[in-house]
Amino acid sequence: MTNLEHQTKQAFLFSLAFYIVALFARLLSLSIFPILGSLSILLSLLWVILILREIMLSRTIPNSDRMLMALAIVLLNIIGGAFYFFAGWRERVLGLTKK
Repeated sequence: MTNLEHQTKQAFLFSLAFYIVALFARLLSLSIFPILGSLSILLSLLWVILILREIMLSRTIPNSDRMLMALAIVLLNIIGGAFYFFAGWRERVLGLTKK
């Protein structure tokens, strides 16, 4: 994985922050909500693509785990991303820990 590990996590955290700010803007009925919502969706798309790239290029996980992780990321989006980054899935994908 050539030098995209840091950018992947950074894109996820930025997307999460934009989602939170967009929700607050929606609750406060601010007119900037559509812009923030659109930015958070675009950032979400970026990190999903980067995570799928990491998963598909990994040599340390079996194909069944690869498919489950990819489905969780695509279908669950932010929740799947939280599992990926904070539940140890990423360490397995990058080969930093064993199953």
